[in-house]
Amino acid sequence: MNPFKQTPVIRQALIGTIKRTGNKALQVLGLSGELVDDVPLYQQVGFASWLPKDVEVVMLPMSGKARNFVIVAGRDAVAVELKEGETVIYNQHGVELRLLKDRIKSNVTLEVDGDIISTGDVSDKTSTMQTMRDVYNIHGHAADGTAPPANKMGA
Repeated sequence: MNPFKQTPVIRQALIGTIKRTGNKALQVLGLSGELVDDVPLYQQVGFASWLPKDVEVVMLPMSGKARNFVIVAGRDAVAVELKEGETVIYNQHGVELRLLKDRIKSNVTLEVDGDIISTGDVSDKTSTMQTMRDVYNIHGHAADGTAPPANKMGA
């Protein structure tokens, strides 16, 4: 039997509230007060998030059956302001990673486990790494006749 050629059954999507969280199946309280257990959470491949308790979710009934729901979307009470063209990834703790037109911005210090490779300058609020190399490579010391460093920093 082909699952795409079933007799069409029309049943509307429902909105509910998460009452028990988990990674695979959640408990949802429907607007009618009905408690639905073991509702699977479907998320886009490559993206996963933990839905905290009391988050509103949209549930779809699979095959039109009232007890066969899946969660397809969630929305919490955090209001995230966006400007035109922006995308933000955030968690329930308020940590944001904001994708802007020409850069990525975060509201916390970013830690990277691994190498960082840049095809452009690396800079902070004072100068660039290349400027530091240039100054180091030509510096001498106060004593007369002291030469610049024998081992230059990479250019």
